[in-house]
Amino acid sequence: MANEEAGDRFSALILAGGNSTRLGQDKAWLPLAGQPLIQRLIDRLLPLVAELVISTNRPEDFMGLQASLPCPLTLVPDQQVGIGPLAGLFAGLRAARHPLVFALAVDMPFVNPLLLRHMATLAEGYDAVVPRVPVPGKEALQPEPLHALYRRTCLPAIEQHLAAGHRQVISFLPDVQTRYLIPAEIVLFDPHYLSFFNINTPADWERARQMAAPER
Repeated sequence: MANEEAGDRFSALILAGGNSTRLGQDKAWLPLAGQPLIQRLIDRLLPLVAELVISTNRPEDFMGLQASLPCPLTLVPDQQVGIGPLAGLFAGLRAARHPLVFALAVDMPFVNPLLLRHMATLAEGYDAVVPRVPVPGKEALQPEPLHALYRRTCLPAIEQHLAAGHRQVISFLPDVQTRYLIPAEIVLFDPHYLSFFNINTPADWERARQMAAPER
């Protein structure tokens, strides 16, 4: 799926909510292997999409990115501040110009474009394509809704759940046609599940720096 093929189909939504209480700073601008996390993620998404949407309540921090991008950038604040990423997902999907939207958290530095491409091939007939990944110490697989592909047709279901006071990002998935990826599919592209590693604590950041060192 070259960029020109994606032109009328795919947007990317980056959820960059703001300050992290555990890290004490905005994760989007954490440096990793010589790049802020936001730029690192953008570089991995650009071959796949024709538009970028960033969900943030500090849009002024991201305005400088537009000049260096080869595609449109839309900055979208949550209409319901304090609700969490479900509100960001709703605002970002509503702002997207294209029917299919990759939604990714900004603090996932090892997103694998090959896995995303595979997810795109599964979208026909579904409103959402969501990986299910193992969780250490648990038998059940956990959906990862912030590394997923959504159609804008999910908007009514998300709106209903927000109106009902639901905050879990996965709350609306039973109400739409969802295709779940199982581990046997994921490991073909990402055998160590690095795509789903996210940075929440200083220890996570240090581990990410060690993981990224061989890339440099």
